[in-house]
Amino acid sequence: MSIFGSFEIGRKALRAQHKGMEVSGQNVANANTPGYSRQRADMEAVVSPMVSNPSMAPGQGVIITDVVRVRSDFYHSQLVNTSSNKEYWDTRYETYLGAEAIFMEPEDFGISKYLGDFFDTWQELSASPEESAVRAGLRETAISLTRTVGDVYQRLDDQRLDLVNEVKMHVNEANRIAETIAELNDKIRYVSTMQQKSNELLDQLDMAVEDLARLIDIRVHDKSNGTVEIFSGGRLLVQEERTFPLSVEAGGSDGLQVLSSRGLPVQLSGGRVPGLLDAVNKDLPGLQNDINRIVTALVEDVNEIHRKGFALDSDTTGLDFFTPLEAGGQAAALSFQVSESVLANTANIAASGEKFAPGDGDKSLEIARLRDVRSADRLDGSSIAEYYRAMITSMGVEAQDSERMAGAFEKTLNQLKEMHESVAGVNIDEEMLNMVQYQQSWQAAARYLSYVDQMLTVLFTELGR
Repeated sequence: MSIFGSFEIGRKALRAQHKGMEVSGQNVANANTPGYSRQRADMEAVVSPMVSNPSMAPGQGVIITDVVRVRSDFYHSQLVNTSSNKEYWDTRYETYLGAEAIFMEPEDFGISKYLGDFFDTWQELSASPEESAVRAGLRETAISLTRTVGDVYQRLDDQRLDLVNEVKMHVNEANRIAETIAELNDKIRYVSTMQQKSNELLDQLDMAVEDLARLIDIRVHDKSNGTVEIFSGGRLLVQEERTFPLSVEAGGSDGLQVLSSRGLPVQLSGGRVPGLLDAVNKDLPGLQNDINRIVTALVEDVNEIHRKGFALDSDTTGLDFFTPLEAGGQAAALSFQVSESVLANTANIAASGEKFAPGDGDKSLEIARLRDVRSADRLDGSSIAEYYRAMITSMGVEAQDSERMAGAFEKTLNQLKEMHESVAGVNIDEEMLNMVQYQQSWQAAARYLSYVDQMLTVLFTELGR
């Protein structure tokens, strides 16, 4: 190598150390930037050309071969999957918390309280069937029960409608994030065609993928040029710069559905959207169906006994206490009301089991016992009170299970974040040490060039003599 080649070694050294300093400066500047992955400047010695040369060539300096984005693909993929599962169970837990607030159990304003008061008043009427005050109390208790049941059912319906709107909102948000990913893919692909790369664009892509995973479960396919393909529920969502938007469709035997761009059902299993879909299609309708079953059993059983009893005039019989439910009509809970005859006159409450025996309260006692009467044909062999308690208990168990699962995934997610941060996060102390090393190496390279310059000065001076 000639003495002028020594200048090239020094120049490359200055350039490499300066680039390394820039990379450390970028890391320090983004130490608190969400989603930023630290970068590392990889240096490599320049190999001398393979030519016949008797001199011992030491090499041709150093170059920066790449600015690497330090991260863990494994931890990131696990973060994506775990965040989907956590959001799913969080959503389920929120749904049951909302339902528990509507039922207000075991407070004094829940259905169980009014149902207990209803049967207690029938018990009281059996002892004093001729007391108008007791009859009036029974009527008011029954009215309160019907209103409470209808209110709970309607509020569950309102909650369901709110969740339907939330599904539509989140699906639109997922489509927007998919468009963002497609735009980033286009930019990354363009940079790749220029034989370059942008670590910052890749960080933005990772963050967009994580945001999408919180809404729907996805499968990510990484391509060699840095772009990604996104699949959800077996359907293609993002390919290069193109997106295939999702849509929401209501109705049908499967209830609310998320459809692909071709109108095919997307089978989602993780994320907030499928959690909402389960609430809309299964959880809340299941609770409403249980209420309807209780109301149907109560109306039919009470009316069956009441029709066989006699009113206070000891002659009128065949009366209904509740308005009979119409097959194929609106929900039983919304049709649940006291009959017109009882509303018009409490004397029409058929407490007596015998004609011309107004002091008899056999039918009242028989209705009061319905609270604990089991029937193989109704409510899965449970009594009305047992079935309602089982429904509330099951709802509480589901809420606890959802909370436990959400907590487990949250703990796992936090651990994965810590592990990923240990790899991809910026360590200020480490970067400070790197900057000191780059600074000293740069100063040494500058001094090296100074020495080479002095050598040339001496050489030219001697040659000029």
